Amino acid sequence: MFNVIAGLSIVAHLALVGLLLFLCFRTKSKGVILISAILLTSGIFSSIFKHFFDPYMDQWIAGEISNWLTQSMTLGEFVLTVAYIKSFLYNSLFLLGVFLIYREWRQGKFRLPQLEHQKELAV
Repeated sequence: MFNVIAGLSIVAHLALVGLLLFLCFRTKSKGVILISAILLTSGIFSSIFKHFFDPYMDQWIAGEISNWLTQSMTLGEFVLTVAYIKSFLYNSLFLLGVFLIYREWRQGKFRLPQLEHQKELAV
């Protein structure tokens, strides 16, 4: 059951990224490009971060590290703090993308071009 849900989640994520990439080429919107880049690179940056974060956590659990950080907070507090910081950074970048899309929409960048027969009817 979990594999089906995980597979559907991955398919939905890829469909969203594909739609955003299509919109990037269609609108050339800076906000859509930023949001697409965040969605495409979040997995890459998470795996790079995890590569350096996990060995540090293993050393902390084993008691091999003793510094101001390990003495001032518990492992759970540290993990939560890091998760909050990552979430804050990603959400800030998403909000910046939404703001850019809103600004471009207000400037009229997303208006559909009028067709020729609609122009003729207007005249």
